[in-house]
Amino acid sequence: MLAQAAGHIPLTGYAPSAMVHCNILFLQRTITMSCSVSIKGGTTGREMRRKRKLAMIIDSLMSRARASIAKRRHYNRLVAEIDSFSSRDLADMRADRSEMLYQVHKQIYG
Repeated sequence: MLAQAAGHIPLTGYAPSAMVHCNILFLQRTITMSCSVSIKGGTTGREMRRKRKLAMIIDSLMSRARASIAKRRHYNRLVAEIDSFSSRDLADMRADRSEMLYQVHKQIYG
């Protein structure tokens, strides 16, 4: 009651009007993420814009997470390949393992 008296609406007051659903599926080493916003009841244009903005923020976070996971997966694959070389293989290629790992990290993450 104190929060309402001060002009604040409790957070749970928004739950019936908008629901954000996020699904993350891990299938065969691929990650599918999707978010949707369902709006219930009579909402004003301002409320709808705020809810769309929330959905866009969540979508942006999901996209960045997907990109980060893809980078990490690519990096791990290249590191595993470099680690699979024996010392003899590296000597034949005239390559240094630490320099190769540095270049891979630089290539993937900048």
